[in-house]
Amino acid sequence: MKEAIKTRLGSLISELTPDFKGDILIETPENKEHGDYATNIAFVLSKVLKKSPQEIAENLAAELTKRKIPDFLKIEANGGFINFFLSDQHLYVELGKILSAKGGSAYGRKKKTLNKIHLDFISANPTGPLTMGNGRGGFYGDALANILETQGNKVFREYYVNDRGEQILTLGRSIKLAQSKSDRSPTSPSSMSDIGETLMSDIIPGEENLYRGGYINKLAKKISKKLNESEAGQKAAALILKTYLKPAIKKAGIKFDAWFSEKSLYKGKEYGNIMGGLMRKDLIYEKDGATWFKTTQLGDSEDRVLIKKTGDETYFMSDILYHFDKIKTRKFNKAIDIWGADHHGYAPRLKAALKAIDIQEDKLDIIISQLVRLVKNGKEVKISKRAGNFITLEELINEVGFDAARFFFLMYSLNTHMDFNLTLAKERSQKNPVYYAQYAHARISSILRKVKAKKKGGLKLLKEKEELNLIKKLAEFPELLSDISKNYEVHRLPRYALELAGRFHNFYEKHRVINEDKKIMAARLSLVAATKIVLASALNLLGIKAPEKM
Repeated sequence: MKEAIKTRLGSLISELTPDFKGDILIETPENKEHGDYATNIAFVLSKVLKKSPQEIAENLAAELTKRKIPDFLKIEANGGFINFFLSDQHLYVELGKILSAKGGSAYGRKKKTLNKIHLDFISANPTGPLTMGNGRGGFYGDALANILETQGNKVFREYYVNDRGEQILTLGRSIKLAQSKSDRSPTSPSSMSDIGETLMSDIIPGEENLYRGGYINKLAKKISKKLNESEAGQKAAALILKTYLKPAIKKAGIKFDAWFSEKSLYKGKEYGNIMGGLMRKDLIYEKDGATWFKTTQLGDSEDRVLIKKTGDETYFMSDILYHFDKIKTRKFNKAIDIWGADHHGYAPRLKAALKAIDIQEDKLDIIISQLVRLVKNGKEVKISKRAGNFITLEELINEVGFDAARFFFLMYSLNTHMDFNLTLAKERSQKNPVYYAQYAHARISSILRKVKAKKKGGLKLLKEKEELNLIKKLAEFPELLSDISKNYEVHRLPRYALELAGRFHNFYEKHRVINEDKKIMAARLSLVAATKIVLASALNLLGIKAPEKM
């Protein structure tokens, strides 16, 4: 509906001022007295037309009203804003679309396009098990991919495996030290439940940054002591990927189309071609035995190292190669990266570097995931991956359940810090948000099971305020999916599911569905069935079960 309003307003405005090229912003007011939709376009036009916003809003509203658009009950000006109120007829049409959609799956979905999107998420270093914090970006990326696909996009989900570089050497040193200590100590942590028991209680000076925890001890037993640090690191990374990362991701219900090895970036011609291109543009120079990129010429605060004096390439070099591979070699129309909070300052640098190799800025979107705190009984639970004291993603799922883990992470905007309320997540009542949404679906299923003949009733019989409010919420679904596919605000979908559940509960508590008036009953059963379709679709896109019984 937002696009329809934009189109109608745009056509009208072009008649008044053909040269106007501004954007028409359509919002959904929280106060429904201000309409179902509203726009501030009159304030923008006042500077051009030299009239007051209220006068312009009145003229536009009057002209649109003359055109008798069936979607709207009324269009009015209020304080310079133009407010649009949906007609009951429009709501009935939308309700009919839901009920006619094949299994409900077609409602809100668009036809397939040729748009190919590459989505890189989680991509935690293969140096230890996935932590609780990795779940935030993991569930977010998985749900975002689902939503992008509803809009006709072909989404390729990839896990980037950092299987080279300093962290692999550090992992190898951690393994070697664990092996040397095990020769002197008969005891060691025996399971993942001992993660907090650090092996490095008497850390050797200079080795403070090694990886610690029970998993290092377990890996050390599986790796030959004959391997050097580099070889031990590579072996350990492969074992971590196989033993910890992939099983945890499977348990989290997340699927990847490919696992991309960082090492593979240096096996083709792209490396030499990119370096040659940067040299021809005079963006490369040597200093202190290292190879530097003149990123200051691209707006960065300082130049960056591409190749260390040891001859090893930096993460920056690998990222340039990786994104060239995605966009130029594999020809994805868009690349979306979901990164942790520690990469916040890195995004502008990478985009500038990509522009230097002819990749435009709009080809890459970077989403930063902020930090997560685990809170139990109102108190923070301290965790640290490097210190070996952390909670794995698998442990969190085992503790609170699959659906609760996903829903709690997805409820919050990725760009805000969040507290994961362990106590609330374990609650088995309607205080728990995921339980509340799922209970609504189970309640609807129970109602529909009680009625054998589910005839579609005359939808125009739905006149009560609670009925119309529920239909309005259902009709928001297609627009919501479209918006999220553009702004990536996945948290709006679980919140929508909760609002939809709330409106259903409100309707059901005030109006009997199964009653003696067969026509009213048929109409309300249609409304209930449509609610089930949309609520199930929302939960499924989030990767959460829509239960028939609870």
